[in-house]
Amino acid sequence: MRVGLVKAALLHAGLLAALCVAPSPAASAAPVDDAIALYRQRRYDEARAALESLVASDPSNAAACYYLAMTFQRVAAPSLDSARTWLAKAVRLAPGNEVYLAEYAGVTLLMAGRDNSFTLAMEGRDAMAKAVAMNPSDINACEELMRFCARAPWPLGSPDKALALADQIAKLDRKRGLAAYRLIGDLFEKEGRTKEALSASQAVQSLARPDAK
Repeated sequence: MRVGLVKAALLHAGLLAALCVAPSPAASAAPVDDAIALYRQRRYDEARAALESLVASDPSNAAACYYLAMTFQRVAAPSLDSARTWLAKAVRLAPGNEVYLAEYAGVTLLMAGRDNSFTLAMEGRDAMAKAVAMNPSDINACEELMRFCARAPWPLGSPDKALALADQIAKLDRKRGLAAYRLIGDLFEKEGRTKEALSASQAVQSLARPDAK
């Protein structure tokens, strides 16, 4: 009886010690949360330093990789190349995260314009299209892909795809749909795409009606 009590006491003490030593999930997440808070407070240099330390100690932390990439776009000397590197890691670690993928696609498209790179343009377009497929209600991703499809020359761009995306945007937000159709309508008119410009103009007239939904 006494031996059983001693064992129980020792077991209880061991459990308490383990609880005291083992970090809770909230505690382990705190450094990432703190770094993200710095980012949201626009203290980008401090956020980058904290996040660089985090990814060095835990390279598998997708959120830390993503926010580190975001700081590289907002520090005093922004770097699209560094941002893309870390966004690519975030996407590999969390392939189901549409936000990470859409941001990766956007940065890749910016680099394609900067470097006049067909390869980057195609990669960015396909990544953005995948992000839109993953989350059709991401209106920002829809708008970015629409603009690219309207402006890029064949075979990268597609006026029909741009019109379809404008329709998708209009279903999500009527005002933004109007702006989308007007934008691509102007582009098509300047490029001499009469048929597509007319389709955009008709959509604008339809959406501008007071009874339009």
